Amino acid sequence: VDMETIWLYQFRLIVIGDSTVGKSCLIRRFTEGRFAQVSDPTVGVDFFSRLVEIEPGKRIKLQIWDTAGQERF
Repeated sequence: VDMETIWLYQFRLIVIGDSTVGKSCLIRRFTEGRFAQVSDPTVGVDFFSRLVEIEPGKRIKLQIWDTAGQERF
C-alpha cells in the first residue's frame, strides 16, 4: 500500500470570505507550495487536498474547498 494514500481521518475545510482577498492564493500556497501573484476568480467552488502528518506515522487528509467570494455564488 502506498504511504501517500493512508490517513487516519479526512476533514473538510471550507474557506469563505470577500472576493479578491487572497483565499485561492493562500490555499495554493498551502497545498501546492507556490504562491500565485495573479489568480482568476473562483467560480462556484474549487477543491484542493493535502496530507498532513500530525505526529510521526499519523496523517490526516484535508480536503479544502475554495469558495467564490462574489455574492452571486
